Amino acid sequence: MMATSDIEAGEIIVSVPKTFLMCNETLQKQYGSHPLSMHQLLALHLCYLKHDPTSWWKPYIDLLPSHFNTMPIKYPPTLAKHLPVSLQEEVAQQRERLVSDYNDVVQFTKSRPGFKAVGFEEYEWAWLCVNTRCIHMSTMDAKAKGGNIAMAIYLDFLNHSWEAKASIESGFNTKTQCFEIRTLTPYRKGEQVFINYGPHDNLAILREYGFVIPGNIYNFVSLDQEVWSLFSELETIRGMRLKKAALEREGDYSIKKHEVSYRLLTALRLLALEGPDRQAGFDRRLVDWQDVVVGSTDMISLDNERRVLVMLKSICERTVDAARREETEMMASKNHLEKQGIHPFAVRFLRQIWSESKEIAKLTIADVDEKLKQLY
Repeated sequence: MMATSDIEAGEIIVSVPKTFLMCNETLQKQYGSHPLSMHQLLALHLCYLKHDPTSWWKPYIDLLPSHFNTMPIKYPPTLAKHLPVSLQEEVAQQRERLVSDYNDVVQFTKSRPGFKAVGFEEYEWAWLCVNTRCIHMSTMDAKAKGGNIAMAIYLDFLNHSWEAKASIESGFNTKTQCFEIRTLTPYRKGEQVFINYGPHDNLAILREYGFVIPGNIYNFVSLDQEVWSLFSELETIRGMRLKKAALEREGDYSIKKHEVSYRLLTALRLLALEGPDRQAGFDRRLVDWQDVVVGSTDMISLDNERRVLVMLKSICERTVDAARREETEMMASKNHLEKQGIHPFAVRFLRQIWSESKEIAKLTIADVDEKLKQLY
């Protein structure tokens, strides 16, 4: 969406009256009291509207996407196998929610005389429309199950930018009875006006919206699988059990550009300790590790820090190698994927995910090398 004139900071750039919102209050007039979540109900309502050529909402329905083939939930197995493991797991959970929601809707339509059944493919399309386009009303509605979300006309024309996070305010204005978006930064005539979907990395954006953003500052690489592989390689079964027990919460081990998560460093410092089956005094060493965790000291020892950095470098090197393999395999099977009718942007976005992971890991390796020089 482009600014047709200069816009001052503080101006409301979008105002959608409640009568033009698909929300719990407006839908209850048609569906009455119901057991469905708002996501389930909105998706069902879109299915019905799609078959109603006389509906006031028809122009809006006609503007909705005809497919969501760039979203991982729609990837065929030949492409889905190239998704990062963490994303594969999240997409599987997303599909479980979709199937569960559809089953609830089937039971609901069966229980209401005159309500037509909807097929799974049609409901999937509508469910993804809601997933990618719903707004959060920011007001409480005790009758809105699963979150007070809504669908709104016009807002589809606003594109996402991570830079817009600090430059807008949005929500339902109870005084004007409108959903409003206010810009906190000025725009010049002819400039594109953006909104922000939230501080999401490209894995989350690809999963939830079906695209990626070049230069996304929220990008990170999850290293959970690599960390636990390293634990199993370097530690005995007993040592691994005791060390896992020492970690309050497992997982969430990640790296960003020039940034290593504290949880990852904490886990690697623990792994770098001599295990209980290799050297006596493990309890004492565990206390030294806990002192670092609570901030009583900066490091266990220089030797421990060196081991941590060496292990971190090894993990990142494996990540770089894995990313290169995925990029190579997708390039080699490009023609095959195209013949299967896979959307070319789906392949391009997934290749970008791996390319970004590789670059983040390479930057981390360079940072580790510099730190190792300082410790020797």
